[in-house]
Amino acid sequence: MNNRCNENCGRSFGGMRALAALLLAAAAFMIGGCGVPRLNSFEKGVEYMDSSDYPRALEQFKSHIKLRGESLAVCYNIAVCYHDTKDLEQAASWYEKALTYDPRDGDTLVNLAMVYHAQGRDLAALAKLKLAAEVEKDRAYPLVAMGIYYQREGDYAKAREYYEQGIKREQKSGYAWYHFATLHEADQRFGDAAQCYEKSCEFDSTNAAAYHGAARCYFRLRNWRKAIENYDFAIHLLPDRAELFIGAADTLKELKRYDRAVQYLWAARGLVKHDDAEIHSRLMVLLPLLMEAERERGIAPAPNGK
Repeated sequence: MNNRCNENCGRSFGGMRALAALLLAAAAFMIGGCGVPRLNSFEKGVEYMDSSDYPRALEQFKSHIKLRGESLAVCYNIAVCYHDTKDLEQAASWYEKALTYDPRDGDTLVNLAMVYHAQGRDLAALAKLKLAAEVEKDRAYPLVAMGIYYQREGDYAKAREYYEQGIKREQKSGYAWYHFATLHEADQRFGDAAQCYEKSCEFDSTNAAAYHGAARCYFRLRNWRKAIENYDFAIHLLPDRAELFIGAADTLKELKRYDRAVQYLWAARGLVKHDDAEIHSRLMVLLPLLMEAERERGIAPAPNGK
């Protein structure tokens, strides 16, 4: 979820958390010229949100309410904290409270709709999404949210219609291209999905999920080189995700780059708490292949020292 980086900002946009931190640093009051920023409780809350420390974020936002009262921004951010931690009841309550300050705020409408949908309140969710699409006439975000809704409902034709409308509104929306890609992948249209994932990466190079999606699709298409290229981009962004290293190792095996594949599996093994059977079985397949490849190149000795 996006946050509100400033009490006075009207809207938040995708991928804005890093920018929010920069805005806070630029706006901070410097004490005695010593370079130590003094943040108010709202700004501290945003910082904690950026680092996913939601309990502290909530503490700061609620402290801010006691000092300065409620506003769209602080109610929205509290709702996002609860939304990200899956407390749907509290998230819905705070999004609804945020809408009392601006009943036509697009981001709040969309997020509330997603909460309603997760709660099984489908009619209420659709109503909020339709209103968001009406008031946000230049943004892809609400139309993509409609697409997500119909995709989750299994109505791929309707989802495609909304994704296409969203992309027509914002050709350079990485968010729209990413979700359109997920639809193609779910529909097993892997070529289209790979292209859409790459479009998403073109417009948002920080989205590791898009690189991972492209890698999965290129693997299914047996385009091993494109698959490992995208796995490596995803690993660069998320170096603590074992499944990325495992997928990359599977791809490298197809490329017969056994030494690097083994390295990736050892890296994956270091990221899991317990000995993983999936990783272990792959290593048992790869190690003999690596030894044979090294023997062919004259690096490793032949069996029985021959």
